[in-house]
Amino acid sequence: MSIAEFIRESVLRPRLKLAGCLVVYDAGSRYREQCFDLAADRVRVIDASESSIVSREAALLALREVGQPKAPLEGVLIYVPTKRPETDEQKQADPFALYAECGAVFPQDDGDGYLSLCLRARPDHATEIRQVFARSPGGPTFAVIDAIGGGVSWPQLRASLRVESGREILAALLAPHASQTEALKGQEGWMQEARDFLRATLGLSVKTRGKTWAALADELWRYVLFSEFVFDLPAVLPDTLKGGCRTHRWRPGPSSRMSATGCAATRRRARSISIGPKPLRRNST
Repeated sequence: MSIAEFIRESVLRPRLKLAGCLVVYDAGSRYREQCFDLAADRVRVIDASESSIVSREAALLALREVGQPKAPLEGVLIYVPTKRPETDEQKQADPFALYAECGAVFPQDDGDGYLSLCLRARPDHATEIRQVFARSPGGPTFAVIDAIGGGVSWPQLRASLRVESGREILAALLAPHASQTEALKGQEGWMQEARDFLRATLGLSVKTRGKTWAALADELWRYVLFSEFVFDLPAVLPDTLKGGCRTHRWRPGPSSRMSATGCAATRRRARSISIGPKPLRRNST
């Protein structure tokens, strides 16, 4: 079950069914889709984000229907894209606080926090979830949480780049498509995971302090191209060339095979989108 399904089916729907009226406060619009997915013939969803006056009238009429004998409606959900009022003064200023008092509210307490919901949905992966939240101050996307526990690591990279294998991650970090580039710009927390990924798969300890894709790609390209040079050498790498690269630590194994395969795939992609280094032409004479 995805985190979106868990929130909708295990949190919102039971609470709405029990109370008949549910007010969802969602300042970050994180749960909007899950709320509107609950709309049905006998469940009405009121959107308070468009017009306060219209939505207040619609909420009042819907609540009247719910309270009638043999009511045509079983429940009404009021979606309010603001922060939940905490104090009595804030509740007095909120036109929808009354409906929350008549029914139920989300989030109700700390147990309805995004981190708490993710931990409840995937209790066997608490450590990974906490690490992802620590890297994303605004909270990871649903896709990142869904990627956790799938048998492989790097959930932030897999979700942001929309790839699965380590080779695909490497190719995307070297030469991302336009959509992948935009995703890296708009997501938080992927840089540290990228550092961990490159250290674990290639043995590369990223030195750059930059937090952009361009800074990471510059260092990664240098490393990969120098590695190809080392692979093609007919003799041992001279000691004078070992200082600026960690390829002298490499041994034949999964990381070197990943690098070689990733390089081949990335060269094809780089030529198709006109980025990355161009192959050198040898003089025929």
